[in-house]
Amino acid sequence: MKSLFSADLVRLRRSPGLWAAGLLASIFSLAMLFSWYHTNQVFIDLDDADRILHLEGFLFSYANLLGYLLAGFAALHLGTEFSSGGVRNMIAHGISRTKVYLSQMFAVVLGGFAVCIVTPAVSLVVGLPLYGPPRSGAPVILLTLMGTMLTSLSLSALFTAVITAMGGRAAAVIPCAALALAGQLAASQIRLYLLRCEQMPGTDTRWYSLCRLLYDFLPAGQLARYAALETTGFLSMAGCALAMAVLSTAVGLLLFRRQELR
Repeated sequence: MKSLFSADLVRLRRSPGLWAAGLLASIFSLAMLFSWYHTNQVFIDLDDADRILHLEGFLFSYANLLGYLLAGFAALHLGTEFSSGGVRNMIAHGISRTKVYLSQMFAVVLGGFAVCIVTPAVSLVVGLPLYGPPRSGAPVILLTLMGTMLTSLSLSALFTAVITAMGGRAAAVIPCAALALAGQLAASQIRLYLLRCEQMPGTDTRWYSLCRLLYDFLPAGQLARYAALETTGFLSMAGCALAMAVLSTAVGLLLFRRQELR
């Protein structure tokens, strides 16, 4: 198993999908930093403290795009492994399907972690001379980073299961991106309902608790909160992310064991 992981690390460093995902996430975060800079100066001159954004507000702005970035990276990376015959060759050499599947998912998970770590680090370095040091404490930033990584883990496990079930075909990126989009749309609608319940006394709140739980369970809901540096209920969101990762891994393994490779 250790040799499989080592080989995956080598291939991962050469993966164009990983470099593309990291680059796109960094470009988006940097674009937000620079595009908001002049607007921020206006609010500073007007002494409008409520509308002034500080550096920490940009560190995790990429989080809302993370689902799409991971969908593209996972499809490209796993698609290459399947199409090159690497997966079939490992099984032909007597390596169990469980180990092969876990090694493939391991690579996707590590790629997601790399994007989650490198992107805010780049934003921090570039944003320091523009916005000054973050005003939020290090614990909040580190907790948010940990949260994005856990959500990335759940998405990586989900996308690995979907792509593997489709035999690593390039078209697998479509259902993965569709899942990311559906989750984001659902999270947006749930968020609107929650805000309406919180801001309008007398609104029917029978479904409020259920919707709050569902919002924290959806990866898109978790990422939207992390993008805004919201860490209240972190343990609940972390538990939901881990539960989805375990469930996706179990389903993916079951499908892969029964899959007929060509």
